[in-house]
Amino acid sequence: MRRRIGVLAALSLSMFSAVADEPIMNMMPRWDNGWGLQLIDEYRHEDDLLLGDRSAYSGFTENVHLLHFQGVYTWDRSVRLTCKIPYVLDARRELPDGFGGKRVEHDNGIGDATLALPLKKYFNLDGRSGSWTFKPMLRVPLAGDDNYEIYDNEWGVGLGLGYEFEMHRLAFVSSVSGWTYEDEDPSEVHLSLDVGYNFRARGTNGTLFWESDFHYEDNGTKTFYAGPAFYWNFNDTTHMRLEWKHDFYDYQGKLNHGNGDRFLLSLGVVF
Repeated sequence: MRRRIGVLAALSLSMFSAVADEPIMNMMPRWDNGWGLQLIDEYRHEDDLLLGDRSAYSGFTENVHLLHFQGVYTWDRSVRLTCKIPYVLDARRELPDGFGGKRVEHDNGIGDATLALPLKKYFNLDGRSGSWTFKPMLRVPLAGDDNYEIYDNEWGVGLGLGYEFEMHRLAFVSSVSGWTYEDEDPSEVHLSLDVGYNFRARGTNGTLFWESDFHYEDNGTKTFYAGPAFYWNFNDTTHMRLEWKHDFYDYQGKLNHGNGDRFLLSLGVVF
């Protein structure tokens, strides 16, 4: 028990991955001097405290509710600047109190901002169009420095690469990104692979996706999560997206919450 409490004391910040997609849902704008705004409502629930792939404390939950404010501007259709600012509406986690019970911690407030400069190379082939993406990123510390913080309050630098294309009915999106931080946070790598079916209905269009993500940290943490997503383009100005992902495999390199689900609702406008 003492060893577990010691490990628990080393559990400083709850690792919470930033939303990986770029505004607006990776889709828009695709023209010069365009800009867009996106609001994402995200809820995440974790079932257990894990150490490795086993439940060290079953039923010790974590619940996080966030709003993500995101913006994008394109000087040229292939050069854009994006900004993401998360706000923690409420975060609650349960931890052992050392006496066989639970103690509860809370967090709320602004999180760390992410700036990115995605550079795109578009292509149009016979029956297929898409783009390659090269994306340098910067994490800006804005969060607090309490015992329980969803975000890490540390500077970080990242690099992302992407490839996507769509046909009449098929959509394919893939990406890889990596982050390193200035202090104690582990470096991390994120891989994603999304396959979708395009549709049209009543003058609108959209895509049904199955999305798969893999997250790795150099402390040994490995998480594979996947699930469906629904993207709807109402009129090329207003966009909506619904998403659910489940942790199918969760291995924590240090004591941390896992075995969870995440739900996202996104609304975006472009001009």
